[in-house]
Amino acid sequence: MKNYIITLKELFSGRNVEFDKAVAENRVKLIRHKDNRSEIVINGKSITDYTLYDIYKHDRKTFLSYQGEQSKPIFDNVDYIVAFLGEGSKEARFIGVYKNHGKLHAPSPEYKSHVYDLTEVADFDILKEKVIIDWGDATICWHQYYSNVKEVIRIEKGMTDANGIPYFKSYNDVNLNFEQLKYIIEREPEDWKIPLQAVNCIYMIIDKHNGKQYIGSTYGKDGKKASGIWNRWIAYVQTGGHGGDVELKDILTRKGEQYAHNFSWIILETLPLRITDKEAIARENIYKEKFLTREFGYNKN
Repeated sequence: MKNYIITLKELFSGRNVEFDKAVAENRVKLIRHKDNRSEIVINGKSITDYTLYDIYKHDRKTFLSYQGEQSKPIFDNVDYIVAFLGEGSKEARFIGVYKNHGKLHAPSPEYKSHVYDLTEVADFDILKEKVIIDWGDATICWHQYYSNVKEVIRIEKGMTDANGIPYFKSYNDVNLNFEQLKYIIEREPEDWKIPLQAVNCIYMIIDKHNGKQYIGSTYGKDGKKASGIWNRWIAYVQTGGHGGDVELKDILTRKGEQYAHNFSWIILETLPLRITDKEAIARENIYKEKFLTREFGYNKN
């Protein structure tokens, strides 16, 4: 009994004549992007403040430059590239099919990378960000020929809704900018509100402008039941991004309320809903010590 929906080849067949021809001639490659380096160099520019996922979601032009710039000529003799973002240990999310128009001229003689001119093919847009495949055990082989069979294990709603808000997948995947957090708190979508009310957590706020971090925790004060993460994060929206945290309030006072758009909220660890304030703060302090947020971040205590 098969444990997948359909193969990728079966799903993609018949959507674009030229693509199907290239498949028959073995001129199509699969690529799985999952770059965990602390520094990513794109077009000679070093990027350290953003993950590859952030670049894909918020700076598509830079992401396409990243995809088209390769240290080896892996896209030579390839007409189309089927691109994925790596998720988990073996999964990959489809993000587009790209036509390869060949190599671009290097910006300078000493430039060693191979730069390819890639443009997206619109015929596959209906499947974009929705199709999840099992890449297989050989995840180190991040580029493979399309002839390798890939199984589609899920077809989801996508990464975001019509307003650009990511669907809730797991606590580990939470990474919200201020506009997204504001939308979620004000509109109260059930896929976010229910899980954020269900647990407490240790969370981090990252200033993407300078890399500084703030560690906080959620809990019910004086032993009272609280609505978990949801109640605490409401305060950040109501206060324009600082939530009453001294250092965050100070920077927003000095730099203006728009500076909150540099902040992003992530969850480091979930905690029981009925955890005491003493227990939650003890866990919070461990993370402050790990990330040195008192010495180099926005925590004052």
